[in-house]
Amino acid sequence: MPITVNLLSENEGILKSFLDTYYEKDCKIDNDVSEWINIFNKPLEAIELISSVVDNSDSFDINLKICMDAGIFVEVTQQNVNDIIKFMLFRYYKETEA
Repeated sequence: MPITVNLLSENEGILKSFLDTYYEKDCKIDNDVSEWINIFNKPLEAIELISSVVDNSDSFDINLKICMDAGIFVEVTQQNVNDIIKFMLFRYYKETEA
C-alpha cells in the first residue's frame, strides 16, 4: 500500500532547501516550488521523511500531510507525529505469529 507525502511551504526556497539537505543532493526542483508530492511504496521511507520534516520544523517552515487511504489526507504535526508513526508501523509491519 503506497503512502503519499505532501509537503507545502509558502516561503520561497524552503522545500528545495529541505529536500536538498534531506537527500544530500540537488533535487532539481525550482526555488519557487510551494508543493511537493511523493508516493512511497515502502512505508519506512515515508516514515523517515516524515520524522525528518517534524524534527527540523524549527529550521524549515513546512506543512506536512500524508495519505494512506484514497483521498484522505491527514496533517502531521509535532503533537500527533508519534501516534501517526505508531499507526503506520502497526498497519504495515504487523508481527506475524510463528
